[in-house]
Amino acid sequence: MKVAVFNLYWATYGGGEQVAGAIAMALADDHEVTLLGPEPISLEAMRARLGIDLAGCGYRRVSDDEAASTASADFEIFINTTYLSTAENLAPVGLYYVHFPGSPGTPSQRARRTVARGLANRLRHVKAGKLKAVHVGLERRARRTTWAASYTTFLSNSAFTAGWVKRLWKVHSEVLYPPVQPEVLPGSKSPTIVSLGRFFDPKFGHCKRQLDLLRAFIALEPHAAGWRLELVGGADASSREYALAVRREAQGHAVGVHFNAPRTLVRETLAEASIFWHGGGFEEDPKTHPERFEHFGIAVVEAMAAGAVPIVFGAAGPAEIVRHGIDGFHWHTQQELAQYTRQLMGDSTMLATMSASAQQRATAYSSANFAKGLRDVVAQALSSTR
Repeated sequence: MKVAVFNLYWATYGGGEQVAGAIAMALADDHEVTLLGPEPISLEAMRARLGIDLAGCGYRRVSDDEAASTASADFEIFINTTYLSTAENLAPVGLYYVHFPGSPGTPSQRARRTVARGLANRLRHVKAGKLKAVHVGLERRARRTTWAASYTTFLSNSAFTAGWVKRLWKVHSEVLYPPVQPEVLPGSKSPTIVSLGRFFDPKFGHCKRQLDLLRAFIALEPHAAGWRLELVGGADASSREYALAVRREAQGHAVGVHFNAPRTLVRETLAEASIFWHGGGFEEDPKTHPERFEHFGIAVVEAMAAGAVPIVFGAAGPAEIVRHGIDGFHWHTQQELAQYTRQLMGDSTMLATMSASAQQRATAYSSANFAKGLRDVVAQALSSTR
């Protein structure tokens, strides 16, 4: 069948694009797959950066949601993988892979959306000119969900995301966890704790809480002789002050802070780490700001595959991945984080047992399992439309 996979951000090579590529690759053996996006996809970069081979796929240019909607009519299956896309599906079968459906917003934001809907309704017949641009802007702010009815099936990257899809978009969503292709196998383990993630300033919302993890380690340090904490992640100018604050507080402690580290250092650190810390969502309210939580947790699975026992903030995606007391632990306070860490530090048998369990658990998120789950969903969607 003719299948379209739509993504506006192929060239960012992020987690969402890895999922989009995996979808295309999983279906390319049995179907004629076309990639939709604003610019041709670099096959070399997809292979090198994401481990995705899209050589068997075609390409068609679409610049935005409206163009993608128009293009969808030329296919039998349209799969939307674009974050917060509102493209209407015109194909017989439409699948939408949801990374997260957005924020519920504050009362004032919700009121502004209502006003935007009203104004947009008045301009809905405008076809061109400046008023058309105004109408497009109003529609964006209105955040309508009427387009959702055009899709056959919604897929979410976690049960946490699926719950918010139901609440914000009013549709049921099946859970299909993203595929994770671990690059790092367990190495010779050392007394090292590692945390992977971009250094985002909390004011931008999706913070990995490195400063909180650092302070937890400093409090733990008198009881952790010989242990180190390694904080590794990307950093850019927008979060410069936050990143530098982490580096300043780390001085004089057994802590390494690595900004934009080469992949070789990331691999070496992860292979040697005995424990993995994850803090996304700490001190955030999941009812008002669910977008600030880790909706799945690719880094968590990668660490588990490398044999690092995960101690994760007990909410959203990481809490679904890690089975508390089996593969690792869930923490909710810095005291709990320290408690579980000290348990592992002081019990080599527990550490080894949980490391083995974490490695086994990571295999549940394999590309093969993802591809099988996707094909099952596609087959079910096709049968329901016949």
